[in-house]
Amino acid sequence: MRLLIILLALLTVAGCSTKFAYRNAGWLTYWYLDDYISLTDEQTSRFDERLQLWLSWHKVEELDKYIVHLKQIKADVQAGNMSVQRIAYHQKTLRSHWHRIRNKLAPDLAKMAPMLTQEQSEAFFSELAAFELESIKKRQKYSEQKRKQRWLNKREDGLERWLGDLNDAQEKMIAAVYDNQQDTGDLRSQYRADYQRQLKRLFTQPDRGKQFEMRLLTLLTEPEQVRTADLDRRIKDNRQQSDQFLAAVYQSLSDKQRRHLVEELEALIDDFTSLKRE
Repeated sequence: MRLLIILLALLTVAGCSTKFAYRNAGWLTYWYLDDYISLTDEQTSRFDERLQLWLSWHKVEELDKYIVHLKQIKADVQAGNMSVQRIAYHQKTLRSHWHRIRNKLAPDLAKMAPMLTQEQSEAFFSELAAFELESIKKRQKYSEQKRKQRWLNKREDGLERWLGDLNDAQEKMIAAVYDNQQDTGDLRSQYRADYQRQLKRLFTQPDRGKQFEMRLLTLLTEPEQVRTADLDRRIKDNRQQSDQFLAAVYQSLSDKQRRHLVEELEALIDDFTSLKRE
């Protein structure tokens, strides 16, 4: 699943490094992948063949969808049509971009997975466990106040990237969102552990036939099935809170901030249009 996340992030990247990340998605993928698993020459050749096909598919099939969606967002911003319902629509559409890529890549990954040796599988899951343990330790070492401040800083930086400088009222809105959000840290950590446990159990089975491939494909395309009902409920509630927050922020925009947002959207549209033509 982590490989999927890496590829999804590279293929749907947004921001000032959009063109760089997209044009160099191939070697960036291997750079990240090397932290978790060492592939043989045969495995590398097979993976690289599929990677080039994925990148070509994404350029032909997906970039136009991003451009269309960004133009919809821009039109809504300019028309003053950023209601809670409209924001929820855009958030759902953003998730659909990720899901299409996940569904495209997963079957190929499931077919290639049997090529991994038992030693490679064990090393891979060992690295995943070490990464998760390190994440837990980092989270636990921060006090509640420190975690809150880190969350606020990250949210403020994200908004400033799209809007420019925030005013005091908008910063207070961000703080209010944090206070109303339900904590998902421990539940998400447990979810990742359960998910990795199911994957590891699958890879330890000697049979790597059709049943293995089908079960792996399900785990790759439907990871949410491993989440608890409590985590699902909290995620849903937090999304609703976030949609309401974004609608309130939009209503508070100054003319300067609105222009900044439109300019950022136009720049991203130009980036994807340029990449599409290359």
